[in-house]
Amino acid sequence: MKIDVNAIKDRLAGRFEEKDVYMLTSSPRSGSTLLAQVLNVIPDSCVLFEPLQLNHVPEARAAGFSWRMFVAPDEEWPEGEAFLKQVFEGRVINAWTAREMAGNDANKAKRMIVKCVRANRLLPWICRRFEIPAPILLIRHPCAVIASQKNYNRVWKNADRPDYPEYLDQYPVFQALLSEAEGDEEFLAALWALDQLPPLLHQMPRPWLIVTYEELFLRPEMTLARIFDNWGFDIDMGEALSRMKKPSSVVGKSGISGVNGWKQRLTGEQVSRILQTVNAFGLTFYTENDEADYDVLYGESLSGDIHKAGIG
Repeated sequence: MKIDVNAIKDRLAGRFEEKDVYMLTSSPRSGSTLLAQVLNVIPDSCVLFEPLQLNHVPEARAAGFSWRMFVAPDEEWPEGEAFLKQVFEGRVINAWTAREMAGNDANKAKRMIVKCVRANRLLPWICRRFEIPAPILLIRHPCAVIASQKNYNRVWKNADRPDYPEYLDQYPVFQALLSEAEGDEEFLAALWALDQLPPLLHQMPRPWLIVTYEELFLRPEMTLARIFDNWGFDIDMGEALSRMKKPSSVVGKSGISGVNGWKQRLTGEQVSRILQTVNAFGLTFYTENDEADYDVLYGESLSGDIHKAGIG
């Protein structure tokens, strides 16, 4: 059913305050669209889809955003802050950002779920600048992410060396790793690592909630309860779980099934190159096992251990 974008724009503009915004961010192909659809079970909520996608949201490009942008937490950036304020108030609505939004959602929406796959590196800055409820940082096994990316489109099948983010200035080991990476798997693994580093380098307590795709897939009720409890919602868990069984709108034929479908898509050499790269970036919580080492991922020493790995 075709949505009336102009009508939705009129209904939502200025309706939300920061306290009404529930943000979800991840690397691309990590399951964020599915999780956003599940989170839409929150009463009177609507989903805003990828407002930082520069090809579809010209206002983001005009404000100075770039792909996978990093901004230091204490940096002043009035243009970026003004744009995100517009996003969080429900004023950045077009056919792209409203694609996951039913008209009825817009009519009654009092809360907005903002879903991004290009905001990981902005999380510390966003949480410093805006008083939004704790965002969700969704992390998925890098082998699963990269297998899905390579199966998704030609851009990732012929990857380039990732751009150098300025936060690497203080990490000479990571600078060398990025400059020495070779081939698609190492380029994509470095890109995955560079997306995770800014939020994971942040010392505890972090103002966001980390959730893994594997937890969500294998223990959905427990994981969703953790999310909803963190946000203070008493949710119809039966309805939330039923949404987990529906394929997301962006999976298509490129999705990697379950938590270990990547093992059928990648060769042993590819897996080894990916894991060696991400582990060298100090992200040692993923191995050839299906799930993360949660003692490492959720441990209080993670940020310090990554920092030490980066400075050598």
